Amino acid sequence: MTPPSAVTLDRPVAVPPVAPPGKPSAPPAGSRVGLVIRLLITAVVIVLYYVYRTEAVHWLERIWTKLTGSAVQQATMSVWLVAALLVGMVVLWLKLLKKDKRFHAPLLVTSILVLGDAGFSILESHASPFLAWATGAVLTTFSPTFVAIVTTILAEMVLGRFFYGKWPHLASAYVSGISAGILIKSPELWPFVLVGLISITSKYVLRIGDRHLWNPTNFGMTAMLFLAPETCASLSVQAGNEVWSVLTIWLLGGMILYQLGRLHIPVAFLLAFIPLSMFRAWVTGNAVVTELAPITGPMFQLYIFFMITDPKTTTKLKWSQTLVAVLVAVAETLFRLVFRDVHSLYHALFTVGPIANLVEMAYFARYAPKKEARPAAPAG
Repeated sequence: MTPPSAVTLDRPVAVPPVAPPGKPSAPPAGSRVGLVIRLLITAVVIVLYYVYRTEAVHWLERIWTKLTGSAVQQATMSVWLVAALLVGMVVLWLKLLKKDKRFHAPLLVTSILVLGDAGFSILESHASPFLAWATGAVLTTFSPTFVAIVTTILAEMVLGRFFYGKWPHLASAYVSGISAGILIKSPELWPFVLVGLISITSKYVLRIGDRHLWNPTNFGMTAMLFLAPETCASLSVQAGNEVWSVLTIWLLGGMILYQLGRLHIPVAFLLAFIPLSMFRAWVTGNAVVTELAPITGPMFQLYIFFMITDPKTTTKLKWSQTLVAVLVAVAETLFRLVFRDVHSLYHALFTVGPIANLVEMAYFARYAPKKEARPAAPAG
């Protein structure tokens, strides 16, 4: 009987080529074609929505009135249309969303953008004579939010390549761009560009080791409101009257944060914010509903789903994340009551967040090495 080693030597088995270390094999051609097709479908849907959304909403209103015999708010119908399109996009990109959780945050922030605009009209429009000339007056305005998105993505690419020698994943930059574009309000274009640049640059400059101390968008917004208060304002924290967009965003945000294991952070903040709102109402004499109103605004949703839950700028332990969320809520109340601060949400996180990170880093730097160096207890 021939020994196995002889078979191996006389008849070598063909081994498929292995990709070199550090260089993942290229995706199959079919996968690339599918990606291109999905991108094209997405682009077509976006273009058709922004070109025909007014006509589509009016058509849906007429259908609803004919079927039910009752009128419906235009904002409500617009939210339902956007929600239906979002469901379609999730189905279209479901495979990628399951494969890479880094795309969950871009999905959520995009939902806040389109649903917030449908229900609250949060997007600004700037007139552009050049755009009108270039398109034959088909397009005469543009949203500076898209300029903020392009700015953050380009800044992330340049800085990531410069500091680390490789192209970074752009999900974080996309989230920062949309957040900055929604939150900043100005008749000028340059604040949208500058807040995007400040936000992304802070990630690479204001850091200790592999952690940056401030949430990028929170830092950019705080800096911009301090540097140019006459030119810039922030998206109002007040509520609108369209409940469907809020419910959709909260449902989607809750599911995504639950999957990521970070839902306890906004829940802790809300559980502290609600009684503190009642306390503020008692101190100021305002109605409780007035103090609770920010909860339903798009700015508040960006704040609880992205700023206070940012994995790179929150503490590492679950109990400390919960504690910091409560402390941010307390600081927000102090800023609002003591300083009459209209930007108290930004300033609370700007103050508490980096202090909590520094305390945690100092604790682990002092005690973690000792714990690791401690000899293991003898078995038995």
